[in-house]
Amino acid sequence: MPFWSKGNDSSQPASKDFSSADEAAFTHEDTMPTSMPAPAVGGADEMQQVAMAIQQQAIIQATINELADRAFAKCITKPSDSFGSSDAACVEAVTNKWLDSNQFMVKRMQKKMAAQSEQSFA
Repeated sequence: MPFWSKGNDSSQPASKDFSSADEAAFTHEDTMPTSMPAPAVGGADEMQQVAMAIQQQAIIQATINELADRAFAKCITKPSDSFGSSDAACVEAVTNKWLDSNQFMVKRMQKKMAAQSEQSFA
C-alpha cells in the first residue's frame, strides 16, 4: 500500500494512481496562467558561469590524470607496494618539468593575445 494511503489496513483499497485522466482536470485555461514570467536577466549568465566552471574542473582533472599517467610511465619501472625515494624524485622532476613548460606556454599565449589586442585597437 502506498505511503500516502490511510492506515496500514490491507483490506482497504490502495489510493488511485495519478493518471492522464486526472491531469486533464488541471489543464483548464481558468486554472493555468496564460503567460509565464520572463526569466531573470542574470539567469542565463549564471548558467553559463556554472557551465564554464564545470568545464574548467573537467579540464583540470584531465590534466592531472595526464600528468599522473606520464609520471607513472616514466618513473615507475617496476610497480611494488612501496614508493621509493628515487621514484618520488622522478615523479617530482616530471611534474616540475611539466609545470614549467605549461607556465611558459601560458605566458607566451598571454603575450601573443595582448599583442593581437593591441593591434586590433590601433
